[in-house]
Parts: sequence; C-alpha cells; structure tokens
Amino acid sequence: MKLYWPRALLDRIKQLFPKLDNVSRTKWSVAGLVLVLLGVGMFYLWPSTSATAQQKTPEKEATLVAVIPVKIVRMAPKMALAGTVIARNDSKLASEVEGRVAWVAEVGSNVKEGDVVARLSNNVLAMQLASQNANVARLSASLRYNRGQAARMQRLYSSKAIAQSQRDEAVSARDMTAAELGQAKAQLEQTQYQFDHSEIRAPFNGNVAARLINAGEYASPGKEIVRLVDINSIEVKAQAPIDIAHFLHQDQAIKVQIQDKTVDAHVRAIVPVGDELSRTVEVRLTLAPGAALVGDAAKVMVPSARPHTVLAVPRDALILREESTYIFKVNAKGEAARVAIETGSEDSGLVEVKGKIAKGDSVIVQGAELLEPGQKVRVNPTT
Repeated sequence: MKLYWPRALLDRIKQLFPKLDNVSRTKWSVAGLVLVLLGVGMFYLWPSTSATAQQKTPEKEATLVAVIPVKIVRMAPKMALAGTVIARNDSKLASEVEGRVAWVAEVGSNVKEGDVVARLSNNVLAMQLASQNANVARLSASLRYNRGQAARMQRLYSSKAIAQSQRDEAVSARDMTAAELGQAKAQLEQTQYQFDHSEIRAPFNGNVAARLINAGEYASPGKEIVRLVDINSIEVKAQAPIDIAHFLHQDQAIKVQIQDKTVDAHVRAIVPVGDELSRTVEVRLTLAPGAALVGDAAKVMVPSARPHTVLAVPRDALILREESTYIFKVNAKGEAARVAIETGSEDSGLVEVKGKIAKGDSVIVQGAELLEPGQKVRVNPTT
C-alpha cells in the first residue's frame, strides 16, 4: 500500500531535515504512517479534559424541604353558593314633616346614634309654637276662672239661693273651657313634635352612604332624605337549596371567599321558609367588622353531605399544572417521589386527596416547586 503525501509537506520536511533528502518516498510514507498511529494512540490513551473535570465536580447537594405527614380527618363535600355582603342596618331615612331642606350631612360622614343627619327649615313651626303656647295660657286662665265660678254656683245652689239652671250654666262653661284647653294642648304637642322632627337623627351608628335630597328642595312627609348604612355590622346573604339546608345550623363556622381571600363567617340565621320557585332558603352569615365592603360578591362554601373520613394534606403541598395535579412525598431512600392525585373536599386549609398515598406519608409542603422525581432531599428538622 502506498501513501501519497502532499508535495508541499515533503518539501517542508526536507527543509527542516536536509540530510534526509535522499530518503525514498516510500520510506517517507512508512514514517508518516507511524506518526499518525502514534498520534491516534495518544489521543485515546490520554485522559480527556471533560472526564477529568467531571470527576472533580462534586455531587449535587440534597434539596432542603419541609414535610408534613398525611392525616386522616372527617370532612364533608362542599357546595359553592353565590352571596352578597349586606349591612344588617341599612336604612333610607325619611322626613316625618314637610318643609324646605336646610342642610344634609355629607356623603361618607360617620355618625353616631342620635346625631343629626338632615335639617328642615322650622321657622313656620316656631311661629306656630309661639301662638299655640299663648292660646294654651289663655285657656288655662279661663279654666281657672270657670272652675271657681262653677264652685260658687254650686254653693249657692246648695243653699237654694239660685236656680239650678244658673248652676248648670257655670258647670257647662267650666267643662267647655277644659275641653278647649285639652284641644289646644294637643295641637301644641303636635306642633312641638313636628318642630323636634324637623331635624332627622340617626337611629343607629353608621355611615351616610347617599344623599337622596339636596338643600333647598322641598320635603314632604315620607320623602327619603339620606341612606344610612351600619358598616360595622355586616353579613352575607345567600340562597341555599332546600335539600342541603339540614346540613346547616346556627353558629356553624363557614368559609367565605371574598375578593380572592378566604374569611371566616358564622351562620346567624336560616330562614325556615323556602321559595316555591327556586326551592331555596335564605341563609345569613355574620362577618367580622371590616372583613368586606357592603355590596361585595361572596362565594359561600357550605356542606352538601354528611362528613366522612378522608386522607388530607395541606393546600401548600399541591402542585397544580394544566395536565394534572400532583404532590411530592419523601420515599425510604430520601428521594422525592411524585404522586399524581385527585382532590376533593376542603376544610381549614386541608384538602382531600386520592391517589397512591397513605396515612403517615411525609408530604413535601415547602421546596417542592423545583424538584424532579428521584432527586435527593433533606428534611428540615424544624418542621
């Protein structure tokens, strides 16, 4: 076999080694082949840089995780009911008298029970009071005189000094004056009531939510003036199907979702009268002050069946993906094992799970987001 080397390479070798000029081309070919074999052998026998670096790279440290054992609890399936946050005291205060509106409290004002929220002009009523007070005083004086006169006529009649008709006339005058005085006092009280109620006062502590009339307008009896809302006494109103109403009871703790947050509520009342069209009953649940705004939409999680025994894990242990929901548990080798699960009921932060999982299994609740199946883990001793 002949190997043909490039002419330029042979000329370069001859320049470097002049004494080898007389060597035949065949011998040069054999020498070149030997050099190539030596180079290939050194390439394969010499330890590679990547292998050396790989041997020097330390093993990846185990990931620190927090775990909680799987629990067996009693839990009931839940049904979500649409509800609305309302105030227990929400009133549209109306005028009891007529008159021009002089002043109305500003929207958003916080008022206490008994505070004035609107005022009507009472100038005319004040003049009526003065006139009626004078009339009462006049009739009172007339009644005193007529009583004295009737008493004298009675004494004279008893001594047969006057006729019975004279005595009866004096008694009649006394009684008529007394009746007129009573009527005058009633009119005075009515005017005084109207005068006092020309100021509309708050029947409870609350916030002025709306002005329903403005200053300068004329109010008639029954005309709504302001809307007053007690924002510190709020509750959720929801309609529950009749067939699950017997799973609810007064003071029962219920979870309510409002504005992407879960708050605690308690059943205050279950109206024992169902709607014949919707087949539902009204449920009222008390909220803590400041837990929501009046008018907020609420999702009420009520039990739809009796409690039963289930396996449960904290919600933080769930890893939700579009294709599936799974958890990681720590196996006997100290590795993260991924387990596909199905979720069910939820209560107090625990979620019912179904899958290849048993009571007491150590489920990872912190540090599972970036784990891979089979990855070494190290349990945080503080959990």
